[in-house]
Amino acid sequence: MQSVIDVVSLGRAARNDCQIKTRQPLGEMFVPAKLKPALIDMLDLVKEEVNIHTISFVSEDDGFVQYELKPDFKVMGPKYGKLMKQIGAALSKVTGSEALQQFQNSGVFTLHLEQESLQLLPEDLVVHILPREGYVFANQKDLFVALDTRMTDALVNEGLARELINKIQFTRKDLGLEIMDTISLSIVADEEVQVALHEHRDYIMSETLCNSLELAAMQDPAMVQVDINSHEVWLLVEKQ
Repeated sequence: MQSVIDVVSLGRAARNDCQIKTRQPLGEMFVPAKLKPALIDMLDLVKEEVNIHTISFVSEDDGFVQYELKPDFKVMGPKYGKLMKQIGAALSKVTGSEALQQFQNSGVFTLHLEQESLQLLPEDLVVHILPREGYVFANQKDLFVALDTRMTDALVNEGLARELINKIQFTRKDLGLEIMDTISLSIVADEEVQVALHEHRDYIMSETLCNSLELAAMQDPAMVQVDINSHEVWLLVEKQ
């Protein structure tokens, strides 16, 4: 269960870094293959919590993730002084995954310099994942997630539908409706939102307990204006 919590937390952190709302579905998330036994029975939960369609497992030796290791000068400077230049040069040649594996196995990483070897601790190093176009990463020690941030029309439309549901639910609450009250819904929206509405009509109606949904040609004075991912939309929600 801790693996599930860690992956969900990193997935949400990655979303925050690239400023993609949780309600906007994404296509694929990549996680280390070593987590597969722990996650395999909980994939649906993880996908729901991160709002992702697919989870793929990647091995450490397939080159998907590239790590950059740098010395933490505040920690290593007082300990190694004049060796810092050699340490920085040596770390630039180290495969990041190799160092992380050694830390996991023994708690230390052996760094070979010109005339000696050093036993480094995890706190001696700063570990970064190198950027990769189309993906956003979040990591914690040797654990990472990578989100594919490329947006298809289908994903965009699903995001619009989910955002619309959220705004309808807030409108229901503002009107004082009970949880099980059914509604009729009239909407004025631009073409892009209309496409999303047509594609996800049944889902929207089911989630909002809507028995009647129509696209109106003109705004009604009783309608409320809402923002749906930068699209202006007007809603009229009425209890049936």
